[in-house]
Amino acid sequence: MKKWFSIILYVSGTILAFIYRYDILSWMKEDHNLFSSIGIATLLALFPVVPYKAVIGFFGYAYGSLAGALICWLATNLAAAILFGVVKYLFQSQARAYLASIPALEKFTKGIERRPFASIVLARLVPIIPQTAVNIYAGAAGLPFWSYITASGIGKIPGIALYAFLGDHLLKNPGSAITAIIVYAAVLIIAGLSLRPRSQEAKNSR
Repeated sequence: MKKWFSIILYVSGTILAFIYRYDILSWMKEDHNLFSSIGIATLLALFPVVPYKAVIGFFGYAYGSLAGALICWLATNLAAAILFGVVKYLFQSQARAYLASIPALEKFTKGIERRPFASIVLARLVPIIPQTAVNIYAGAAGLPFWSYITASGIGKIPGIALYAFLGDHLLKNPGSAITAIIVYAAVLIIAGLSLRPRSQEAKNSR
């Protein structure tokens, strides 16, 4: 019963967020109450009917780069913890069965279980990976909660900082925005090189 209730609640929340998406965006532009802003940013992370990069940009525009980034960082980590917990503690058996039914995906899951922290940091850094999918996948794979949340928090910092900065500076100072994008790309390259799996040759040499 709890599982069906969770599914109905999530689907209903997504539908309502979609219906009122323009009202939500309008509210974000006008209302700067800190606690309500964190709440709405968390809801938008839980029910992603609006691209979250745009949400971060709105908060950067409304609050400034630092405060906007902090609000969205707190909100996305809270949403990540909620989705992770729901999947891990209510739907893990079904999700694991699905993962096991796809041999290539199951191998990938085992790889993540061997290096969960580095894998989650990298998944959070890569902008093309849907963040909701990462939350669900991590819960299904049964990753350790605190390791997952810590890795998520670290991995989210560069991307959230970038989009909040763009929201605050893109129109006022395009040169700074371009510099921020270049720095972010450099961070992705460095992180990808440093977190890539160790080669078999390196393992054998030890």
